[in-house]
Amino acid sequence: MVSQVSRPQSATSPSDADQLARLRHTCAHVLAMAVQTLFPETKVTIGPCTDTGFYYDFDWADPFTPEDLKQITKKMRRIIGQNLPIIRETVARDDIRAEIEQLNEPYKLEILDSIPSGEAITRYYIGCPDPLPVTAEPSLFDSPSAKPSDQANCWWDLCAGPHLSRTGELHPKAFTLESVAGAYWRGDETQPQLQRIYGTAWETPEQLKAYLKQKEEAKRRDHRKLGQALNLFSIQEAAGGGLVFWHPKGARMRLLIEDYWRQAHFQGGYELLYTPHIANRDLWQTSGHLDFYQENMFEQIAVEAQQYQLKPMNCPFHVLTYQHQLHSYRELPIRWAELGTVYRYERSGVLHGLMRVRGFTQDDAHIFCLPEQVTEEILGVLNLTEQILSDFGFTDYEVNLSTRPAKSVGNDDIWELATSSLQKALDIKGWAYVTDEGAVPSTVPKSILRFRMPSVGCGSAPHCRWTLTCRSDLICNMSRRMVPDSGQL
Repeated sequence: MVSQVSRPQSATSPSDADQLARLRHTCAHVLAMAVQTLFPETKVTIGPCTDTGFYYDFDWADPFTPEDLKQITKKMRRIIGQNLPIIRETVARDDIRAEIEQLNEPYKLEILDSIPSGEAITRYYIGCPDPLPVTAEPSLFDSPSAKPSDQANCWWDLCAGPHLSRTGELHPKAFTLESVAGAYWRGDETQPQLQRIYGTAWETPEQLKAYLKQKEEAKRRDHRKLGQALNLFSIQEAAGGGLVFWHPKGARMRLLIEDYWRQAHFQGGYELLYTPHIANRDLWQTSGHLDFYQENMFEQIAVEAQQYQLKPMNCPFHVLTYQHQLHSYRELPIRWAELGTVYRYERSGVLHGLMRVRGFTQDDAHIFCLPEQVTEEILGVLNLTEQILSDFGFTDYEVNLSTRPAKSVGNDDIWELATSSLQKALDIKGWAYVTDEGAVPSTVPKSILRFRMPSVGCGSAPHCRWTLTCRSDLICNMSRRMVPDSGQL
């Protein structure tokens, strides 16, 4: 059933930079091959690598059990031990579509349809001889034999790669399957629910052992466990998921942190604001949030024939405060900060302790300044951020600069000013950063600073994120009130 191939090419040799990613991606394919060998009726979907391993999502009627994982692991080690070749093939869209339809693999068909026209379509074989056989059997196992036990030496998956050259490059004792969880196809709860098998893979058994030890230590230090043991906070299901209750000890600790934050901002030239938790729907329409952020907002509340909205962000409130009176250009920059409580709709499946919630208090600030002040103000924000994070022990930074995506607000001049100012400030600061050329879904220019929790360690440590956005669209949408040097509004 495999389309005729003149000469399939082997996977390219990995570089040091992507070796671990290739290894884990290959291990995900070996996992899928093992699952379809043992459970031939299983439908396959996607199997990417992750920071610590890999996963693969399967559509299978029966739940995978711990005993199933043991059998799958044994089969994977056998595939690795056979040192099977991994071969890449570029295929024609119509040819591969016909094969996938014959196989009745609906998820792969959807993935195929999502590949843009003109982009190369590739698949990777495991264990297929060269030249590849042609068979009419409808199976991802491209062996002339129809017996599942004999088909296990040849399997393929629609995939962009990259991968290792042979399965034997995986160490059979340097991976393990960790757990099974439910996952919706495409992350959409209206789509079929799949079974996700998580695994981890490393270059050596020693690295795997160190990771597993570290993982156990991370469990011991899990903030959800510590929060309960130390009586700091709780999440009361009677009140609803993702809503945090701070207990007296936790509240005292939070107060100390907030007092430090206030003093740091006062020293940085900021004044503080307190704003409401709810506002008329029209405000969010004017600010643009309903156009770009509505899926993360709660349903509106009817109040005396008007619609009100719990705030997901503080931005419009700070702009309204700025608009309350006229300002002279001589007053700028104006720096305002707030510990503002916001509310965002999150699906129950992604809620996670204090890290993913539906209501939280956000360290937020807005600076109103002139175009020629933008770079200097951004640099000041970077310095303040570094000071606060360093005082709390965060030193492992990863900086990303987002540039203009297809969906954005503001004209070309605004984007040029904002992006160049962010770049200049980062360059002056001397921080290395990665430029995401329109890849990040952002309607405005932004710099994203990710930092790793220091006490958990490498491999299993969660990342937190701090974001600096540079925008003029919001204040333009809501009309500005400033007297320029001309003295004319």
